Amino acid sequence: MKNTNLTRKKWTFIFMSAVMFIFLMGVSLTPNYKVLAAEDTANSATARTINVTGDGEVDAVPDIAYLSLGVTTEKTTVGEAQTVNSTAVNNIISAIKKQGIASQDIKTSNYTISPKYNYDDKTGNSTVVGYIVTSTLSVTVKNISLAGSIIDTAVANGANDSNGVSFGVNDYAKYYNTALTNAISNAKAKAQVMAGCIDVKISTPTKVIENSSGVPVEYPVFYKSSLKNESAASSMSVEAGTYKIKASVNLVYEY
Repeated sequence: MKNTNLTRKKWTFIFMSAVMFIFLMGVSLTPNYKVLAAEDTANSATARTINVTGDGEVDAVPDIAYLSLGVTTEKTTVGEAQTVNSTAVNNIISAIKKQGIASQDIKTSNYTISPKYNYDDKTGNSTVVGYIVTSTLSVTVKNISLAGSIIDTAVANGANDSNGVSFGVNDYAKYYNTALTNAISNAKAKAQVMAGCIDVKISTPTKVIENSSGVPVEYPVFYKSSLKNESAASSMSVEAGTYKIKASVNLVYEY
């Protein structure tokens, strides 16, 4: 009986000792974990960085033109206005196709029918005296040298209104990537200057952010012109010039 009690006490002592050991180990390790966590937080909070923005651009010579050609017709009845307007539009489309414009590069971008009113000052009443039909064609000219000739042809076949011309480039990505490369070079140069001023060394940026979108943008020439009084012998001159494609980036360096 005594042996049984001694054995039981021995195992109880061993068990309690093991529990105490585990407890003491946990207590001794916990502060270390807290210290490490605190150090990580401190390092994160005190990270020193150089943050720079770089801009780049490249001159592009447009090789594509976007024309807006309109026909406005005024007649006493809707039917007559529509017929005359439709005839002119069809003549324009047929004529510019003969100059090499493909069907997929011609689309109707606007079509409106509006009543024309005559206001009586004596009675204060307005009376419909006719109708105005307006059609607008958007034409993509992939051979930019033909842009002026296309406008001349449209005028000769009934076009009497224009909302302008805009320009673009076919390989926009090529130009944009060059501008993006220039932007990164600009940012890196700025960062090196800043680092040198505070006597620190930097290497590879920890973060690179593209601020610009890289989406192709048409370069517009804004004007609205009535073409109905233009002489057929007067040729339209369209000069594309050049325009700038721009890019912007943000670089972050740690030191």
